[in-house]
Amino acid sequence: MERRLRGRTGDPGGTDVGIFTKEGNALGSVKIDLATKEKRLEDAYPLDKVKGVYALLLQMHRIREVRYLQGDFDACILLMDFYQSIKEAKLTERQQEVIYHVFIKDLTQYEVARILTISQQAVSDHVNNVVRKVAANNKAKEEAQDIV
Repeated sequence: MERRLRGRTGDPGGTDVGIFTKEGNALGSVKIDLATKEKRLEDAYPLDKVKGVYALLLQMHRIREVRYLQGDFDACILLMDFYQSIKEAKLTERQQEVIYHVFIKDLTQYEVARILTISQQAVSDHVNNVVRKVAANNKAKEEAQDIV
């Protein structure tokens, strides 16, 4: 007996997937929530919270890798939202340099400080300011959407 899956769109909360034999006899069905992975990413990296933005920056390499190696569409959406948030936060050139060196090139704050000829504390302050700006910008966008 061969089992084949046939799906049909159910309510917005998920999709009903029927399990059928080769002859077309129904064996049963299960409900699959197709947005589960997206919800997990949103819960792990809430862009409207400082903790979520910082966690995303720390895991940037892993999320980018998952996007390519596993074809994770939800990771693509998360990264696009994040890049848009960075643009909207209107970071200074120095803040952009610091974020690039610390989170993309994966250098230590001390190494970045030496490259940019600033103190390690200044690098840390730039990182914290960027994280706060991005989180505040996203929080303001969410509040504006709630009003509309």
